Amino acid sequence: MNMQKFGIGLLAYFLWGCFPLFFSLLAHIEPLDVISARIFWSFAFCLILITLLGKWQLLKQAVTKKALLWSAIAAVLISINWLVFIYAVSIGQVIQSSLGYFLTPLVSVFLARFILKEQIRPIQVVSIVLASIAVLGEIYRVGSLPWISLVLAMSFGLYGLVRKQAPFEALNGLFLETGWLVIPAVGFILVLSGVGLNPMPVTSTVTAGTAETTDFTGFYLMLSGIVTAIPLLLFSAAARQLPLAVIGFIMYINPFMQFLTAIFIFDEPFSKGQLVTFSLIWLAILIFCYDLYQAQRKYNLTSKA
Repeated sequence: MNMQKFGIGLLAYFLWGCFPLFFSLLAHIEPLDVISARIFWSFAFCLILITLLGKWQLLKQAVTKKALLWSAIAAVLISINWLVFIYAVSIGQVIQSSLGYFLTPLVSVFLARFILKEQIRPIQVVSIVLASIAVLGEIYRVGSLPWISLVLAMSFGLYGLVRKQAPFEALNGLFLETGWLVIPAVGFILVLSGVGLNPMPVTSTVTAGTAETTDFTGFYLMLSGIVTAIPLLLFSAAARQLPLAVIGFIMYINPFMQFLTAIFIFDEPFSKGQLVTFSLIWLAILIFCYDLYQAQRKYNLTSKA
């Protein structure tokens, strides 16, 4: 295994795991304001990178009517995912967010079976059943759907499915997706919000005296576009040379970091009932990762024969 690519993949998921900490800096703003600025600055950052890296020709070659349609669908799905995640952070529900991302790979397997008609192995069925029991138990415990977790898992699972149909290179894919959204996002900022297009910190006087305060909101909103693109590009650079079993394992760094952040930094309450739910999910994940490892090991042995 290429250890350099492994390190790059780890860094990508570590950065994703830090997202609750970063977006908590913007918890005082409405989620629609945050996502509008995030879309605009992601688009701007991708535009600059494509120009600097000379990837316009590659983008032109990849664009077809079918690809544009898939990228539009992907744009809707990823915007839903971003909005719900930002909302979860703003209302102190990072535990629910982490549960959603723990569920995502299992949702992807489910979608592959029933939409793409791919065969799934019996041990993967066990993982899906355990995860389903965990979700049903959580519904019974709280008396309502854990909608944040389910929307995050389904939207990102479907997003992965759509991106599989239009396999753009990561930078071009993010550029097209944010391109579909940038006009309504900028329109929202200009007409309803007024927040997000000025990246400079704003200094204002608090009293008639000399006391001043500096508001970094605009700067953080600009950074939201950069921090969106960088881990995606890092992971794209690493994923092509990493075994599936390794990818399946390191993808859980993100939700595990979110979970630890919620418990130990944000001090979100964590009940015994939630512990049962997460224990079932973690058991499902261990079974899932073991199956990925066994499948990759079998593939390696076969390819060497």
